[in-house]
Order: sequence, then structure tokens, then C-alpha cells
Amino acid sequence: MTAAERNPINFKHIIALLLLAYIFFFHGLGGYSLKEPDEGRYAEIPREMVEMNDYVVPHLNYTRYFEKPPLFYWAVALSYKTFGVNEWSFRFPNALSAFLCVMALYFCGRRWFHEEVAFLSSVILMSSLGFFAMSRVVTLDMFLSLWLFLSLIFFYGYYQEKKPLFIYLFYGAMGFATLAKGPVGVILAGITIVIFLITEKRLSFLKELKWFQGILIYLAVTLPWLIAVSLREKEFLYFFFMDQHILRFFTSKHKRTGSLFYFLPVLFGGMLPWSLFIPRAFMTLWSKKELRLFFIWTLVIFTFFSISKSKLPPYILPVFPALSLILGSLFHEKWGSRVSKPEIIACIGFFAILSLSVFLYGNNAFVSSIGAISGEAGQILKELRGFSIALSSVSIVFILLLLFRGPNRFSSLFPVLTLFAGFVVIALLLQGDTIDRLNTTKRLSAIINRQTPVPHYLINYAALDHTMPFYTKRRVIIASYKGELEMGAKYEDAKPFFISEDDFLKLFNSDNRTVVILKEKKLKRLREILLDRMRVIDCRSERCLITNY
Repeated sequence: MTAAERNPINFKHIIALLLLAYIFFFHGLGGYSLKEPDEGRYAEIPREMVEMNDYVVPHLNYTRYFEKPPLFYWAVALSYKTFGVNEWSFRFPNALSAFLCVMALYFCGRRWFHEEVAFLSSVILMSSLGFFAMSRVVTLDMFLSLWLFLSLIFFYGYYQEKKPLFIYLFYGAMGFATLAKGPVGVILAGITIVIFLITEKRLSFLKELKWFQGILIYLAVTLPWLIAVSLREKEFLYFFFMDQHILRFFTSKHKRTGSLFYFLPVLFGGMLPWSLFIPRAFMTLWSKKELRLFFIWTLVIFTFFSISKSKLPPYILPVFPALSLILGSLFHEKWGSRVSKPEIIACIGFFAILSLSVFLYGNNAFVSSIGAISGEAGQILKELRGFSIALSSVSIVFILLLLFRGPNRFSSLFPVLTLFAGFVVIALLLQGDTIDRLNTTKRLSAIINRQTPVPHYLINYAALDHTMPFYTKRRVIIASYKGELEMGAKYEDAKPFFISEDDFLKLFNSDNRTVVILKEKKLKRLREILLDRMRVIDCRSERCLITNY
């Protein structure tokens, strides 16, 4: 009998999770602009799929784009066709993935652990500030995390209960993980399972994994698209597997390097405020057999991406659900126990650092350094003053609570940390206008869309601003730059839309109405070259819009 069969569903927990999920994941989801570069890229590719009615070969700025497989694009395209093309419909599949991660964690926890473990773990995952952030700023990592976590719990279910359905679902989830971001999920799951079975002294269990049926399921999920795209694009296989996976892992070709300890602060910051208890969880619960698979999963992913030559903060997002289950088990086990003095001191130190944030506004050197980045950065700093005051005030309140030994047990500290995370989330959501202006071309694109007569040419100079094609719904000519479109730019039908510096100057100096968007720092140089032909329309988000008419 499973734990879920022994314990009826607590509908109060379900209602609480639904309410928290609305606040953390869905409220105001379409109330701010797409952010460069990831949101612009992953919003535009499915928009072009719908427009071109081509769901096999992804295109970005109407140029072939082979870097990632299409499952997330398909999900967004379906959302576009259902709800229309806008910021909300674009972000909905990502937010839904975060919500499904939480609910998968809840039902996993209550089936094989305990109802309270399930609830505590789900709240911890939802209120981890990094998980909250990645539910609202779209990359492929949240979508991948969902399929990887599902594969992990399906394997765990098969190992515990020997029901064939679980292992078939495991292979299916592995296939969808591959279509989400490539074969990395298969590698991570394979390493984890082998190490787990070695520690369990049950390596022979590999023979029970129904390989023949499983491989057929995996191939049925992955092969149709791989075959279809390979038949149409002969360059795809080498570029996708060699350049985007093998070379990305073993070399620094993609210029995303970092030290071996790169992900330590990323994990600590992303799991706040719960990361303060990760050391206790590892020391206390490592010996628990029922949690061993989740510990190994966490360590494998963390180590794998730490030794990789390509590093970005969202890469370790798949550890968050498993680590949340471990932390939830810790809080459940220690629920009536006192929190240790070192942990209380760590909590006080954490809140003390946050309480000092408001005093940065009195530091002239800090204010000047922010203002030196750009005029907009200085303005944003001023607008966030109210947020800083509120954060400092709330942090001081929590410090006083801890000093006067209020929440000195795990049972009382849990709601305190949850309330703090909720406060931060709500306070950030209230900064909608400020967030809307950050790192986007939305407002400049709106100016372009209002231009009459319509410009002959729309050019992105020395960069690719991914949000621009989405907001203008036009193909953008890219001057003096190729970036991640270098592969697609080699095709004959794409070459006219990638022009050299000399061709750009000739075009701008012609009689054709030309609109150019460029980084503000490049404006001075172009002003010297173009002289009287250049007219600056507006500058936003460290980008400027210029015309020749």
C-alpha cells in the first residue's frame, strides 16, 4: 500500500497550492514586455511557425534556426492559435510547466512519502525565488525541468512498485525531454540511474527496464521530427548534435564559460530562502534510502553542468524539484524540533543583508556607478527605492522575530519563510511598469509600427535584438552581425538579409526610407560616419532608433 492510499487527499492543501500558484506563476503574466534575448527568440520562432505554417524547420527572423528541438515551440504555437499572439499566450506554457512541476512533486510526495511532505515540498519549490523567476522569464529550462522530473518520478515509481506503466511513461518522458532540449536529459537520467542502482547494490535491475518496448516508445516520440527535419535540411544533424551539444559541453566555443564553482551561488540564490537549510538536509537525510535517488539526481546535474564548458544560470533548474522534496522531508522530520543556532544566525544574517539594501541609496559611489551604466539604469534605481524600503523594513521585522526567539522551531519558521517569499513576489509584481521597460525593444518597435509611410528597410545594426521581429512582425535586415544565426545565414535565400558595414552605409545613404535600431553606445560612431543623414527618433532600454528621413 502506498502512502497516498494510506492518506486521503487533503483538499485544503490542493486549494492552498492553487492559490499560491496563481500568485507566483500566473498573475500579471502578460503585463510586461518580452525580454532580450531568450524571450524574444522563443516567442518569435513559434510565431513564424504559425505564420509560415511550417512546424518542421524552426525559423528565427525568417532564417533557419537549428539550435533547439521544437517541442516548446509547438506548445507556444498551440497557445498562440488558442489565445492569440501576445505576451500572455507566449508565457502561458512556461508558467503551466512550472505549475505542473509543483503538482507532480505534490502527487509524487503523497504517493511515496507523506501528505505533509508533499505539501511542504511543493510550497518550497513554488516559493524558491529562482524557480519563481524562471516561471515568468521564459527559457527552455523550465519546460525541460518538467519532463526530466516526470521521468525521474516515473522511474522511481517503477522501482518502488514494479508497475509496467511507470517504466513506459519514463521512456515517453525521456522522449519529450529530448524534443524539449536535446539528448542531455537521456545522459543525465542514465548516469543517475546507474549510480543509484550501484548504491542500492541492484545493478542487475537494469535488466528489468523493458529496453525493447522502451526504446520503441522513445523512438516513436523523437524520430518523426528528426527524420522530417533531416530530410529537408541536410546540415541539420551535424550542427544539432555536434555543434550544439558535444562542442557546447567540451569546449568554450559558445563563450559561456565559468569556474568550477559557478553554480554554487546560483543554486544558493535560486533556492532562497530555503537554501539556508541545504547543508542540514544533506547531513541529516543522505542515509534515507527513499530519498537516495533524489540526492543522486541533484548531485549528478550539479556536477555535470559544473564541469561543462558552457554555463548559464538556468541550466541547473532541473535540480529544484528534487531538492525541494529533500528540503520538504527535512522540515517534516524536524517539524517539532528547534532550529539550530547556526541556522538561526544564518537566517538573521540573510535578513540583515537585505535590510541594508535601502542604505545603498545613501552611498554616492554606488548611485554614481549605477548612473554611469546608463541614464535609464539610474532612473530605474530611483523607481525601485520604494521596493528597497519595503524589503528593508520587512527584513528588520523578521530579524526582530528571530532575535526574540519567536519562530525558533521548524514548524514556526516554515510559515515565516513562506510569507517572506510571498512578500518579495508580490512586491516585485507591483513593479510592473519598471519591469516592462527593461531590456526590450517593445516601445521602439511601437514607434516603427506607427511610421507612415512604411519604411522600405528595417535594420538591426551590429546586433540581433530578438524582440524586434516579434513586435514589428517584420523580417529585420541584420548589418555587421550574424551571431547565433550564422548557420542559417549561409543559405542562399537568407544571404540578402545579412549585410556588411559598407552595404549598410550605402543603403542608409540612399533614397530608400530606412529605420535602424542599434545599441546606444554605438550611436556616437555612426553619428560621425553618417553626419547629417542620421536622425535620432528615440532611445529606450539602452537602444536607439534612427532614420535617414
